[in-house]
Amino acid sequence: MMFMIVLQPQSGPVAKERVDAAIKTLGNFSSRMTDTNVWMLESNNRGARAIRDHLKQFIDAEKGDRLFVARFSRNWAGTNMGPGFPEWMQRREFGDFPNG
Repeated sequence: MMFMIVLQPQSGPVAKERVDAAIKTLGNFSSRMTDTNVWMLESNNRGARAIRDHLKQFIDAEKGDRLFVARFSRNWAGTNMGPGFPEWMQRREFGDFPNG
């Protein structure tokens, strides 16, 4: 399954560094977005809630850090994402989405 993770750190660069390191342990990832606080993650053993719950320990909510995790489908489009990015995305497993 593919997820997009967005971090809006208010507590400083340490939160970004901790979340980045934690994401790297969860599966195949890409951080090619121009905003360095956005990642794409392939993880077959977790849902969005579980990923969020795991990453919450690395942010400081009291200082206003924000974290958003969403699962997305193979229905994506991008431009100027850098060499190899479309091929990387095409090799990812997006999983099935139930009807309804």
